[in-house]
Amino acid sequence: KEFFSPGGWSRCFDNIYAIEANIPKELDLYIPAAQEELYSWVNGPNRQYEAGFRIIQSGEWGDYDGFYLMEGDSVPVKNYWLDVIMGEIKAHKPFAVLGAQYDGDKWDAFYEDISREIS
Repeated sequence: KEFFSPGGWSRCFDNIYAIEANIPKELDLYIPAAQEELYSWVNGPNRQYEAGFRIIQSGEWGDYDGFYLMEGDSVPVKNYWLDVIMGEIKAHKPFAVLGAQYDGDKWDAFYEDISREIS
């Protein structure tokens, strides 16, 4: 009901669809406590991204030249956040991937070995 209220999400989107990623249970892993010993600890979110991308790429839901991935646990905290994102897109296009640079330390041990194109 709130979606259709004046000033609600309906001002940003024409429609919202729930699309299943259908990730097999054995691949749908998210175990942060095991990240030091299990390389696939984050496999579930990675497969979710991949499935979403492939679904959009298939053209079944329309013809798109890009998409914005907002993770399920993300909550916008700034008014007009989508306008800000659209401004960033217009300012930086064309691009393959747009977003913040990684600012963690997981890559430190091999950072110098990563090619400039992906670092």
